[in-house]
Amino acid sequence: MADNAICHVEWQVTSFDNAEKFYGGLFGWKFTKWGDEYMLFEAEGGPGGGFTKVDTCDAGQSPLVHVQVNEIEPYLSKTVELGGKIAIPKTEIPQVGWFAVLNDIDGNILGLYQGMKQD
Repeated sequence: MADNAICHVEWQVTSFDNAEKFYGGLFGWKFTKWGDEYMLFEAEGGPGGGFTKVDTCDAGQSPLVHVQVNEIEPYLSKTVELGGKIAIPKTEIPQVGWFAVLNDIDGNILGLYQGMKQD
């Protein structure tokens, strides 16, 4: 791994079952529980990270991490289907691509990024 590369991302959640349902359903991530208060996730291509179990989450206090996807739209509809919300709809970044921001079941924020197709 390169120096200064992001190697681990962590969110707080109130329910491991909800986190696994939401993030597993949206991205296909794999999960490993480490006791009652921590759960690791593996994202294809990395980095991975974890979820810390808490009693309540303060919406908007989590880091904003963007996940690169081929097409944003299917993830927006799947987000709502899995109990999340769309905070910022698909928005163009001129000459670069598009982004959107989601809220998971606990209100944590998560970005999606779709690059512009290169000819």
